[in-house]
Amino acid sequence: MNVLHQVVAATPLDDRRIRVSFENGMGGVFDCTPYLQDKYWASLANPAFFRQVRVDCGTLCWPNDIDIDPEEIWDDCVKEKI
Repeated sequence: MNVLHQVVAATPLDDRRIRVSFENGMGGVFDCTPYLQDKYWASLANPAFFRQVRVDCGTLCWPNDIDIDPEEIWDDCVKEKI
């Protein structure tokens, strides 16, 4: 059984990256650039919109019901102990 890691904090960085912290004390940087190719996430290309990122229910969210699955964040994040 896979453990679902929850995001507890997020800080937007340059180049469509986000510094994230997980509930287990790990953290890292998540790159949203690959998501910009899909029209669902195309709004993230706007810097002002991208900076509106927040954490809700353990994942990254933006206005207009845009979110990214926490499993993808965990799997694609460059992790480090924080």
